[in-house]
Amino acid sequence: MSDLKTPPQKDFSDYETLIGEQGGHFTKLKSWSTSECNQSDGLDGVLELLRPLVPEISGFFGGKLGQCETGMHTVASKVKETASDYAHTEHANQVNLQSVYGKPLSHFPDIGATPGMPRMGDFKDEPVDLKTPTSAEEDTANNIKLQLKLMRRKLTSGGELAAAEKIFKWLTGKSLIAILIDPIFGQYGRLKYLHDAYAELSDGTYTVAGTIRKGSWSLADEWTGEGATAFDSYMFRWSMGVGGIGDAAAVAAKAFKDGYDVIVPLVYVVLKELNDLINNELEELAKQGAEMAAGDAGIEAVGLGPEDPLADIGAGIFTAYKLYKIYKIVKKIITIIMYIDKTINAVKKAVETMKKDVEAVKAFFNAPMELPSLGSLVNDVEQNGFSFEKKGGWTPSVGAARLAMLPPAQ
Repeated sequence: MSDLKTPPQKDFSDYETLIGEQGGHFTKLKSWSTSECNQSDGLDGVLELLRPLVPEISGFFGGKLGQCETGMHTVASKVKETASDYAHTEHANQVNLQSVYGKPLSHFPDIGATPGMPRMGDFKDEPVDLKTPTSAEEDTANNIKLQLKLMRRKLTSGGELAAAEKIFKWLTGKSLIAILIDPIFGQYGRLKYLHDAYAELSDGTYTVAGTIRKGSWSLADEWTGEGATAFDSYMFRWSMGVGGIGDAAAVAAKAFKDGYDVIVPLVYVVLKELNDLINNELEELAKQGAEMAAGDAGIEAVGLGPEDPLADIGAGIFTAYKLYKIYKIVKKIITIIMYIDKTINAVKKAVETMKKDVEAVKAFFNAPMELPSLGSLVNDVEQNGFSFEKKGGWTPSVGAARLAMLPPAQ
């Protein structure tokens, strides 16, 4: 134990304070994950497939962040206990502090005793500022929703094309609104909102991971021995595990953004096709329906009542002719609907793909632990600083496996 080196009591105290502050950040991040990342309003129509998944995924993050919140109180308590032990115990009779932090990972080195390790940590807290995402009703999403509302209004009772909806339903038994409008009547801005929410969660979690790494590194620089090695390994798992949560959140954010980028252009294609249908075939259908009703009424208005044989023949011929024209229009509408339906199906498939991509995040929470090397950590820190996950070149889909490194909260 002659080579034992211990940090000053003030450093233990500063580190304990720093870790307590990280517990506060985790409280904020947990609240964010169970509120902003849990927004499912507007996931209707083709997006309804995602509605039950949103709270499920946010719940996974809330649980892990809650574990970290509790864990920081545990770490602070362990550090306080360690400082007390060093303050009251001679080096020659030093207790084995390895039991406080658990058994180190296999072949894990004593950072403080490793030559050439960078000495750049400190006990300065880094703020975690979470920016509320832009409303899901803004910009592109609002434009889509507005267009769909106007289309629905035209086809409902009192709208200028209500007759077309009525005739089509009378002839086919199907509602134009149910076939064409309802399936895509969702709030697509919610996908971008969820991307922004998870991106903020990821960034904030990366910040905390970097702060834990930085403070732990600073304490490790001045500490050698078995207890130091156990501490180094223990906090290595915390910083890497927390970084893994940030990675998983980044993967979720990307899944929502990728889905948004694919789905919205397809929805605009559907909107264009619907506008063409409304402005041409449906307007003509409504016009023919109105003329048929007006023509039958006009025959009676000139004095020839329904009891007059000529009136019966006139009305019958007029109606039959109009019905034939209406039949041809409806037949064309059905052909166009089949074409539009292909695009709507493409939207549905894109939603299904996004659902699978988001669901894949769940696997990170149950994956076996994969240990990155200390050498790679040193290189990452030297090249990009303690919050290296925020810099270019980092791959969240690979790094998320680190989530399994999190120690128990107690």
